[in-house]
Amino acid sequence: MNNIEKVIFDPPTLASRTTHSIQNAKTDAPSLSLGIPNMDDFVMARKNKVIGIPADTSQGKTSVMSFIARNMAGQINAEAGEIGVYVTWEDTVEDFGINDIANLSKIPLASLYHGDVKEHEFKRMLSAASQRAQSPLWVIGQSEDSSHLTPRLTMTDVCEAIDHIVNKQNKVVRFVLLDYLQRISREDTRSERESRLQFSAVMDKIGEFAKSFHPATFIASQVSRSKVEAHKWRQPQIHWAMETANFEHTCDGAFSLWMPSKSKDVWKDGDCLYEKQNPNDKAIYVRKETMLIEILKQKKAETGQVKAVDFLPEYNMLVPYDTADEVRKQIKDEVQNV
Repeated sequence: MNNIEKVIFDPPTLASRTTHSIQNAKTDAPSLSLGIPNMDDFVMARKNKVIGIPADTSQGKTSVMSFIARNMAGQINAEAGEIGVYVTWEDTVEDFGINDIANLSKIPLASLYHGDVKEHEFKRMLSAASQRAQSPLWVIGQSEDSSHLTPRLTMTDVCEAIDHIVNKQNKVVRFVLLDYLQRISREDTRSERESRLQFSAVMDKIGEFAKSFHPATFIASQVSRSKVEAHKWRQPQIHWAMETANFEHTCDGAFSLWMPSKSKDVWKDGDCLYEKQNPNDKAIYVRKETMLIEILKQKKAETGQVKAVDFLPEYNMLVPYDTADEVRKQIKDEVQNV
């Protein structure tokens, strides 16, 4: 190793650097709220940290990631050059933008995807597009016009893109969301062992990325289908992440997503998930909107906490549990009064 003295810290130097770190923590940009109901006490976006989000297929990974991105973008200082970045391998950048427009305009997502925007909705759509143009949330990915022409991005490509944004466009990247691990391009492999090694290397690259550029970094991951189907209670655990144990090792924190209504072979609408524990609690039941979020990993804090929320896919929103109908009615009333 060159400059070996850089990794040696005598006691006075260690004490000085520790004090400096504590003082910096007071003046650093504040942690960012994810916007998920009842989650701020457990997970916040902090610089240099990697947060993992394991979930099975079709459990809302991309929707939750984009919801988090929008909420954090509303908290940063855009005038000071702060931005957030969403990296999409799952969708085109246009798909990501449509999700944003649905949330801002309250026009159902399906209507926007099919271009079925009614005359009375068109003004709301244009207003939402104008708001999106002012957002400090940038996107790295492929356009629907070029996705068939360009290879899928590697983590090296992402690092180069972020470096360009920071050093050429003079932006401060507060947070980055990577959607998702198994879609990140890697070399073709002929064996399961080679595949695991490459995924492990990608996770190492993500950890290095967070330390080099200092954003709060979120990485979603698919989980092993065999592990999911081996349980009735299908809340993913961090070691269920597909292909690599390095996911657990690299992540500083993690929470998983599960929609029991999609486990139709073992859960039915109306089944009780959690009994009421005290007068201020609500019993939690299986409904089509119900999403459970479990805290899987966080340093120096309790894990295993499970929070229930309602997921409204048509508006790409997470709202407090058992409020979906109320929120939908409120949106309908607001739209009618515009």
